[in-house]
Amino acid sequence: MSHDVFISYSKENKAVADATCAALEAQGVRCWIAPRDVLPGTDFSESIVNAIADCKLMVLVFSAAAIESKYIRQEV
Repeated sequence: MSHDVFISYSKENKAVADATCAALEAQGVRCWIAPRDVLPGTDFSESIVNAIADCKLMVLVFSAAAIESKYIRQEV
């Protein structure tokens, strides 16, 4: 299944990211969000890189924690 949107967030903002994902999916937008969409047995980092490449858009849950995250900088 392909996804429309990759959701990038800091672990401190997981609740906001999950709510964002739920709201988008309620409107029919297919979202990719970790860890939900990382398939068992696959490399976590590789799954994220592939998801970013495959999605049409990225939604960043922007916060002070996101600014400090080296992983989010890499995703963006």
